[in-house]
Amino acid sequence: MATVAEKPVVLVVDDSRVMRKAMINILGDGYEIIEAADGMAGWNQVLSNSSIVLVISDIEMPEMDGYSFICRIRASEDEALRNIPVIVITGAEDDITRERAYACGANDFILKPIDKKQMLSCVAAHIEEVPETGTNAPVELKVHKGHRGDGSAEMPDLESALKVLRSPKPQALDNYVLNLALRVMPVLDYCNRRFNLNLDNEILSVKRRILEARMPARKKAAG
Repeated sequence: MATVAEKPVVLVVDDSRVMRKAMINILGDGYEIIEAADGMAGWNQVLSNSSIVLVISDIEMPEMDGYSFICRIRASEDEALRNIPVIVITGAEDDITRERAYACGANDFILKPIDKKQMLSCVAAHIEEVPETGTNAPVELKVHKGHRGDGSAEMPDLESALKVLRSPKPQALDNYVLNLALRVMPVLDYCNRRFNLNLDNEILSVKRRILEARMPARKKAAG
């Protein structure tokens, strides 16, 4: 007798019971859904359940909001947990919410009310992605397209940009990387202070590289 393949496990973190139920209705046929009512409960779930392959999280929640939840995941010492895909679902349509979510480390962003076809496609795409680790391949900046329906929003991948900034090899920072770094530094500072990540030296090093990269432009403008 053929064995039935286990469903991929997806964690849904939202303080709305109605929304969690809606996600179960959308994804339940193809995925095993675990629920959490806030960021802290979600954090405890990912710590205790290594079978979770993807996280879907709201932003505004009690105990711990979505931003803090994502920051904790991306700051984890566990590589598998640190690289788990995170899809943000929210009713906030402003660009600040979108940019902050991506800066914290979200992989995708979907607006409520949730479109079933859009959500299924997004979840499947991220679960099928297999991140390569431990390679020496050149780092390229990736761009994530926001799922807003019009395909207009595009946000760069934070981790790829930080790999460029951390690189020990001397290299010029183009305006794309420089502008990205300037936008996300406040978020990095926030996560470092909020969760005592002890990244002071690394953040200071990044700030110095940003300053060095801006010096030629400043001298040119002054001359």
